[in-house]
Amino acid sequence: MRSFIRLIVAALAGSIAVGGFHPFEIWILPLLSLVVALRALMDLALRWRLIGFYLYGLGFLLPLLHWSSTYVGSLPWILLATGFASFYALLAFGIRSNRVNPILFTLIFVVSESLRAIAPFGGFGWGRFGFSQLDGPLSQWLRIGGVSLSGGVVALVAAILVSSRRYWGWVVPVLIIGLISPSNASASDLDETTSIGLIQGGVSQLGLEFNTTPREVLNRHLEETRKLLESAQVDLLIWPENASDIDPLVDPSVRSEIQSLLQRHQTPMVIGAVTQGISGPENVSILFDVDDTTPSIYQKRDLVPFGEYVPLRSLAARFSALVNEVNDFIPGRKIITHEIAGISFAPLICYEILDDRVAWDNVSQSSIGVVQTNNATFGRSWQSGQQFQMTRVRAFESRMPFVVAATTGDTAYIDSDGVVVEKLPKFKRDHLVVTVRESDPQIPPVSPEFLLGLSLFFFLTISIRDLRTFFSTSARSTTSNDLMES
Repeated sequence: MRSFIRLIVAALAGSIAVGGFHPFEIWILPLLSLVVALRALMDLALRWRLIGFYLYGLGFLLPLLHWSSTYVGSLPWILLATGFASFYALLAFGIRSNRVNPILFTLIFVVSESLRAIAPFGGFGWGRFGFSQLDGPLSQWLRIGGVSLSGGVVALVAAILVSSRRYWGWVVPVLIIGLISPSNASASDLDETTSIGLIQGGVSQLGLEFNTTPREVLNRHLEETRKLLESAQVDLLIWPENASDIDPLVDPSVRSEIQSLLQRHQTPMVIGAVTQGISGPENVSILFDVDDTTPSIYQKRDLVPFGEYVPLRSLAARFSALVNEVNDFIPGRKIITHEIAGISFAPLICYEILDDRVAWDNVSQSSIGVVQTNNATFGRSWQSGQQFQMTRVRAFESRMPFVVAATTGDTAYIDSDGVVVEKLPKFKRDHLVVTVRESDPQIPPVSPEFLLGLSLFFFLTISIRDLRTFFSTSARSTTSNDLMES
């Protein structure tokens, strides 16, 4: 009974961690949730700790990812949460002899979050603790090792707080490093500035059917663009993802309207569109310049599993009939950098903001960060706010100003410290004109691949003995029971 109560406490502790993310964004709550879970589980047997940390992950992911059930029902949401919660069970190996080893627990936490971010099907790192730390005293760790290291530091502090007092002194240097930037972020700012117009065209209907009338969505963005150009002169216009699901490279009427705007106002445009390639549809960012030359096209490289393509399609169809409505998009294979008006950028399209490697590689070839996104398929849920929180983190960790063009919000300008300078109201058709100072990106020196490799090596080395003990104990217990029954 005592163990059962502790398992319930662990599950409730996981729900506390949700408070670190939009709409709450209280940085300390993920840390406190780990403290509570460790206190509840640290003196239980390994098998109970495995169950307890799985329930911790479930208590965290079920409410955090509830937005994924919007318009598609509960089953995909429950499968997503219950599947990825299994990665949290690994945390059970961070406790040895009823004591928390801060270094070991930190390494295992990094492994669990990093593996969840890359596997299966490219992973799903939504809710990694580092994304919750921008406004707290551990924020500068983001500039040293990004989201992976920042999340590990959260785990380290939590483990120190529940371990013996001889470790408590470690908290001081961790906080000092977390409060002091390794270098001056403003030193990378360049003199050139660019005036950018961001278009939030909106949709007439939220949900999966937002683009059943693609011409209507396109017209909303065209009309808002005309409105902006009648009142202001900008160096560049940016539309969000899915602004034109009518292929502007093929459809002559769409291409004509775009070129008319370009020629009349002499303003280049970057458009989020769906094009039809030889192998299938492509989610792209297209730069149309005023000289009507061959457009620059960036094709989204990190596609959403079960959203933009369906792994294990025949199996997935047994769980949801909506699978049959998903046409598999074709991923891009290389980084294309748009160059215009004295600036350069490899845009991030929606889901790509979640992927450390894609985000870092694109930003490293840019002088401003650009995100084009469409969140209409998730209605008024927490999804867009949580994604916007990630974008603020990407701006901070790379010391790069970011602009976001979103179909329904959040369309915004974020400075190189992750501070929101300007933002449009959600679900309103509008435009935003911002002046952005270009920067040289400063990618964190400690890569997520290095952190995962190092942590995984030590985790496997230390945990082999624990696994042997676990299975040998289980075998002895089974043999003993068989003898008693005989």
